[in-house]
Amino acid sequence: MKKISLIVYDFDGTLVDTLDDIALSVNLTLQELGHPRLDKETIKTCVGNGVVMLMTRALNGSKTQDIDHAVRLFRKHYADHLMDNSVFYPHCLETIEFFSDRKQAICSNKPEDFVRKILAALNCLHPFSSIIGGDSFKTRKPDPEGLNHLLAEHRVSPDEVVMVGDSAVDIKTGKNARVQTCAVTYGMGNMQEIKTLKPNWTIDSISELTRLFS
Repeated sequence: MKKISLIVYDFDGTLVDTLDDIALSVNLTLQELGHPRLDKETIKTCVGNGVVMLMTRALNGSKTQDIDHAVRLFRKHYADHLMDNSVFYPHCLETIEFFSDRKQAICSNKPEDFVRKILAALNCLHPFSSIIGGDSFKTRKPDPEGLNHLLAEHRVSPDEVVMVGDSAVDIKTGKNARVQTCAVTYGMGNMQEIKTLKPNWTIDSISELTRLFS
């Protein structure tokens, strides 16, 4: 059992199942740009590195489209649909409540305002002392800038921190910041890729954190 003072969660695919609303917004954007729709599983592989990379991948690297314009369209559609279907994954709320005596934060590549709006709609902003989004700093995960900022803000050493996420990006971020890492298997990430990074722990349910760090 490891003494952990700060738990840092990824957002999409870790705490909240946002895939349906992301996929809808991507396809509305593609439709507006005159591109064919993509199936949800394909869009799932595009998620994880922020909105610019999401739309770049969705457009399959097309040089004929202005990516900045595609991003603006996506943000417009997603703002209208971000809470159509998005819900917490099972046991997330209970786990967050269990750790109410610890410091908890979010480090995501999703734009910060979207993270905050979704948490507000789910009535769950208050447990998180800090929220880092993909546009909070000049860099995004796996660059450790955001995570290092959280360590400094909360005055904790790396060995007191765990980064919890569903993707290789999250595990790389944790390792780059020299913190403990915990992968969840139920999200949107590629587990084969995650395994090669050797996270400290791999769990099938976020509730397992309560056993690891109680």
